[in-house]
Amino acid sequence: MSDKLWLALLGCGVGVLSGMGVGGGSLLILLLSGFLGVEQTVAQGVNLAYFLPVAAIAVLIHFRKGSIESRTAWRGTLFGAAAALLGAFFATAIDQTLLRKLFAGMLLFAGCFELFQGRDSSPKEE
Repeated sequence: MSDKLWLALLGCGVGVLSGMGVGGGSLLILLLSGFLGVEQTVAQGVNLAYFLPVAAIAVLIHFRKGSIESRTAWRGTLFGAAAALLGAFFATAIDQTLLRKLFAGMLLFAGCFELFQGRDSSPKEE
């Protein structure tokens, strides 16, 4: 299968996850760097460029459906923007190998947390 077809399928799959709010960007970085041989910092840059229009569309739809609490969203956005600034400087300043290992560790931690969290997802009765 050609790289162009893989990238198109990857874009569609990650777009669905992003629209659902799952965080498809982590998957995009993993697939670009791990399976398509793209450098880690380049994969992260592609993810950021990809994320902006995809997130804007998802935010618009979720906002129209009333599923965004504005106060929480603004607070998270302000602190997230500051952390993103620090993270971008950090990611471009460290060794690629270390960056890949840190990213893999973060994915492993997040996966284990979700797997073993034991949260009850059934609807609560009032």
